[in-house]
Amino acid sequence: MTTALRYFDEVARQGSIRRAADHLHVAASAVNRQILKLEDELGVPLFERLPRGLRLSSAGELLVYQVRQWQRDERQLLGGLDDIRGTGTSEVRVASVESVTDRLLPVTIRRFMERYPRVRFDLSTDLTDPIIDAILSGEADIGLCINPPSNPRLRTLRRLELRFGAVMAPWHALARASELRLKDFENVPVILPDQAMFRGSTLERALSTQDVRLSAVAACGRILSMKSLAREGVGVAFLNPLDVTRELAEGELVFVPLRDRGIAAAQLEMCVAKDRPLPLAIAVFAEMLDEALKELDVATTV
Repeated sequence: MTTALRYFDEVARQGSIRRAADHLHVAASAVNRQILKLEDELGVPLFERLPRGLRLSSAGELLVYQVRQWQRDERQLLGGLDDIRGTGTSEVRVASVESVTDRLLPVTIRRFMERYPRVRFDLSTDLTDPIIDAILSGEADIGLCINPPSNPRLRTLRRLELRFGAVMAPWHALARASELRLKDFENVPVILPDQAMFRGSTLERALSTQDVRLSAVAACGRILSMKSLAREGVGVAFLNPLDVTRELAEGELVFVPLRDRGIAAAQLEMCVAKDRPLPLAIAVFAEMLDEALKELDVATTV
């Protein structure tokens, strides 16, 4: 808050420039100059000059209301900063799909905690529908979902389109292809998601538009299981590059995009409840997570 506004507020409280000056431990002339300067900038009188002191004008009453609202906001801000700087404790609850928990989310949490070590994290991993339920019920502050359905009670802070493709061991016969189609895998052992993961997935949408029959050697409810089997050469899994960031970097798996017509990119969304304001620590973490999503390697996105 500027000096002029601080002096104005004190004069409004005291009803006198001299009493305000005494309370502020400054000269009365300095307070008077700031009030005159503020009135000149606004083009309206802020006080009525009376024989026994000062009284707020209509414009002054409007301004003092706003100034005191700023003061309340400032106190709330400083209290939140105290929490995340270490004089208090805050909690950030994140519900996330498995894809983000291998690298992106842990790295972001580490960076955040290097700056704000007293913040505690509650991290849960689930499928998109339970994540949305957790956000709406207040059990989670931030949700990271894949292909979430439209919901008017959710606010999307960041949306990222991810390529969809085949993941396989580097020595697989199809590993050197630049692009593939689902039909290329009709006689190839594949690893599919279980029924819960399959519902609403990019793969379900893709197969619904294709006359393709895949031969599954395994059905898994965890991305970790799917990519582990693919790494051992058991079969080919269908994922996005974010699912296998670590394995691609270390050369353990190969990602080949699918070019079938009608295959949409997977939508990764960071969501919060639309009608619930974010406390400061959560808002700061959401900003850092947003930056991390923007920094994802170009090869990961469409």
